[in-house]
Amino acid sequence: MPINPEYNKKIHHITHYSNLAKIIQVDHLYSGNALAERGIAPTNIGHMTLKQYRAQRSIDVHSEKTLNDCVPFFFTTRPPMLIAISRGSVADDYGGPQREIIYLVSSIEKIVDSHCQWCFTDGHAVEQLTHYYDDLENLREINWAVIEDWDFRPTADIPDKQRRKQAEFLVYDSVPWSCIESVTVMDRDMQTSVQEIILSSHSSHRPNVYINRNWYHNPRRH
Repeated sequence: MPINPEYNKKIHHITHYSNLAKIIQVDHLYSGNALAERGIAPTNIGHMTLKQYRAQRSIDVHSEKTLNDCVPFFFTTRPPMLIAISRGSVADDYGGPQREIIYLVSSIEKIVDSHCQWCFTDGHAVEQLTHYYDDLENLREINWAVIEDWDFRPTADIPDKQRRKQAEFLVYDSVPWSCIESVTVMDRDMQTSVQEIILSSHSSHRPNVYINRNWYHNPRRH
């Protein structure tokens, strides 16, 4: 399936760094349901109530599947969930620091070429206003200006800016480890830790690990 170069966007999955060794070992990034079927219990970084809702929310273009059947990627970086983590807003479910959160970076083209089954949304996947698509031509329906703007506060022109910013690229069941093009972390110590995990694995796929502090929340911005 050809993809318009204008829309060959990077996509980002955030996870706790302690999950990385298992991801590499099983050679896949699995969905929530696939993890449960395999008896894998990763370190959770999200709101449990939201996870429970995602387990019930069916996907409009594949009604037999739920969001928990998918591996979620954001188009954006510094998503609102990461801001919640930095502020301790998910303390009942995850109380660790945001520096322990890492980005697994892939691209739409990489996922498509791997023959994974996928779809995407024009906003946060759980919201009723959000539309689902399984045709790459519909990537034009995403508000890319909002995706690229780290300020997700609503405006008069875009009152649902936060919903639109959290548009998702969803991959059914699993993503091969080979589809992860790079890993991004917050600081040099985490870069060293992640590099050691990758290098100590038996996988021949060893993506580069980059530091980008701007992908993490800085309270001084607000």
